[in-house]
Amino acid sequence: MAAFTSAAFYLLLLLSLGQAPLSVSAGKILIWPGEFSHWLNVKVIMEELIARGHNVTIVTHSATPSVRTTPSKGYNVDIIKVSHTKQDIVDGLEAFIKYWTYDLHNDNVIQAFLKMKHHIDVLLEQNENFCRNLFAREDLLEKWSKEKFEVLLINPMNMCGELLAQKLDLPFIISLRFSFGSAMERLCGQLPTPPSYVPGVTLGYSDEMDFLQRVKNVLFYLFQDIIFTLVAKTQWDYVLPPWLHSQVLHSTFCFCSA
Repeated sequence: MAAFTSAAFYLLLLLSLGQAPLSVSAGKILIWPGEFSHWLNVKVIMEELIARGHNVTIVTHSATPSVRTTPSKGYNVDIIKVSHTKQDIVDGLEAFIKYWTYDLHNDNVIQAFLKMKHHIDVLLEQNENFCRNLFAREDLLEKWSKEKFEVLLINPMNMCGELLAQKLDLPFIISLRFSFGSAMERLCGQLPTPPSYVPGVTLGYSDEMDFLQRVKNVLFYLFQDIIFTLVAKTQWDYVLPPWLHSQVLHSTFCFCSA
């Protein structure tokens, strides 16, 4: 009788455990997205996180042309006010892509460099405005610190994501669709890309390149390295904005840490 009672007790216990709801520990995730296709890349990850019960908070700006700014269940948005408009961003990107796609091959190296520098400077100026206004928002920084986020998901096409992670003392994960010629991945992330075997992103070559394609690939990598180093890195590494040092950093800064 005692054995029967014991067996019945354990059977009821197992049945009750089978009916009990699963205990899931949902996390809080801060997201620093890019725009357009870079936003779509992060959006897929974000939607899956929400579907699994996590809460995400998006950090974007008032001129975003693509990031969804309407909150919903599990989806929160903090918007940083910037001086430029949505149309400014669209115009800048369209001009950059138009030149890159249709006009670049008509210019010599010096002309191409100067025009690319102009287009990139416009985009970097908008990005710096976003960064500067972000770190001026002490109220938001304090709010995010108190919310105890577990991780920061970054798309580095909008710079300052890693600086935000450093400011909030958060671990971060980078999600990058690509940069032209894999410049950011190679020079910041040490991605191994032998130019004789790995075609530069946007060239459209396969890994089976003929001799002339390999030569063009090497020159393409070199051109992207010059653009990245002389335009992006110098603007952030050597002309360090005062707001960046006073509000964010108390140590050496380089572009790749942004």
